Amino acid sequence: MSDLFLDDESLDRLTGIRRGSTRAGVKQTKYEMQAAFLREIGIPFISNARGRPVVLLSAVESRRTAEAPKKGWKPAVIGA
Repeated sequence: MSDLFLDDESLDRLTGIRRGSTRAGVKQTKYEMQAAFLREIGIPFISNARGRPVVLLSAVESRRTAEAPKKGWKPAVIGA
């Protein structure tokens, strides 16, 4: 892919999911599991025609660099 999107390896690393799963006869693909994880942690993505989650690199980078809101100015007289 391009520099705009996470590649497969980066998405695997981010989600910690490299394979699908079959539990109690229910099969989930790797991509279904990754999409569920991304929804759970609140990272926006779209699914392409093959069902693979596509994540913008900026969506991940903006979460990393987000700063806590700064406190507003308060005069010393009120704070005393």
